[in-house]
Amino acid sequence: MINLDDSRHVPVAFASDPVSMLTLRQRAEAQLGILDVDEHAITPEAARRLVHELRVHQIELEMQNDELRRVQDALELSLMRYFDLYELAPVGYLTLNQLGLIQQANLAAARLLETPRIHLLDQPLSRFILPEDQDIHYRHRQQLWSTSERQSYEIRLRQADAEPVWVRLETTLAPEVEGDPSVWRVNLVDISERKRSERDLLDTQERLRLVAEIAELTFWEWDPRTNAVFFPPEWWRQTGYALGELPRWLGDWATLLHPEDRERILACLGGFAAEDHAAPCEIQYRLRRKDGIYRWFAARLESIRNGADTVVRVLLVHQDVTRRKESEDQAVRLAQHDPLTGLPSRALLDQLANHMLASARRSGDQLAILFFDLDRFKPINDTYGHAVGDRLLQSVAQRLRDAFRAEDLVARLGGDEFVVVLARIGDSDDAARAARTAIAALTLPHRIDKLELTCLPSLGISLFPQDGETVDQLIQRSDTAMYHAKQISPGQYQFVTD
Repeated sequence: MINLDDSRHVPVAFASDPVSMLTLRQRAEAQLGILDVDEHAITPEAARRLVHELRVHQIELEMQNDELRRVQDALELSLMRYFDLYELAPVGYLTLNQLGLIQQANLAAARLLETPRIHLLDQPLSRFILPEDQDIHYRHRQQLWSTSERQSYEIRLRQADAEPVWVRLETTLAPEVEGDPSVWRVNLVDISERKRSERDLLDTQERLRLVAEIAELTFWEWDPRTNAVFFPPEWWRQTGYALGELPRWLGDWATLLHPEDRERILACLGGFAAEDHAAPCEIQYRLRRKDGIYRWFAARLESIRNGADTVVRVLLVHQDVTRRKESEDQAVRLAQHDPLTGLPSRALLDQLANHMLASARRSGDQLAILFFDLDRFKPINDTYGHAVGDRLLQSVAQRLRDAFRAEDLVARLGGDEFVVVLARIGDSDDAARAARTAIAALTLPHRIDKLELTCLPSLGISLFPQDGETVDQLIQRSDTAMYHAKQISPGQYQFVTD
């Protein structure tokens, strides 16, 4: 006999409502009456079987009731955990109706919106969004309703006393809500830190871009296994080549190298890629721009290796150093040339004359050094001033250039002294003829403004190898011979005499 006062016999669904259980019992007895079973027709054996079945059925009901209680307890525990996760989640959760009014919010959402949850109810979410981002929000809201597809977008939330907070919104419809298919859910994730990092990264990239642009820096890569090369779009700034015109293979790039640099640079690249654990190094080369002009570049080489320690790429960070090279060349030229006449100065004279002397020594040729001094230059300079004197020296320098061969070396020592090195002469007569030609050229009047100035040279000649073995010896002995010529008469030349 089932006892309704025994909680074990009460189904879980009616545990809190005995009246409902009583009503169910009455309905069951009424249904049994409809079946109209004749109790007197039941045999003793059938009655015993019926009692057995009823007892088994009672036990089954009790077991089912216990299982239902266990399931209910598990559901309640799961629900409690769900609410804990919902409430304590670091992500904000909102439930909104079709009008966009907040119906539910967890703690994280209230924190992001800077509003107690009780005051969030029936507030429009748009109230908390910056005006500049409202269009983004409404556009995605419309897409959600029209397509039923999840929407993800980034907006900024107002903050009372601080800069706006960047959040990523994920919105979905919630048709599972019975009787209200218009409910939608919103996840809010604080991405302010990521946005700050992105902004800092962009600022850094922009600064690096400006630094690279100012320093005329860029990079390119070479795969030594395939000879493929990769150039970034920025390469056009330095070379003028459009994106579709950039070289794809090392051989294509090599055609842009200056012919004098090509073999050297390709050998250097090949050696760098083949060397084990090659240290970073720098190369310099001339590269032809699209406009046909060659520019100087300095490139730093770095090798990139795979897990097998094989060079898979060579990174070249290169810089247009044309202006630097021009400045260096200009500095060298100024250091090695007389700034007034443009002729080689004493340092370059020694360097070039030593090369000429070494060549003459190897070939067995003779060589002559002519030492010039201008008579009457000092009185002219004192009378007409340094400006006229400088122009007179420039005129003398030009006439000396014109009087000698291209392979001869004309230099200015300083003041009114000049030196000419004659390469590959046959004998002393060749030197004498060259001296007479130079004297004749310098004897002609020099026209400077309205002045006609005559400045006769005195000239001393020394010969290699008979008058000395070094450039210094030959210059010194030709200087002495020049003074002997000056003592004889202006406009004369004199060989070295023992």
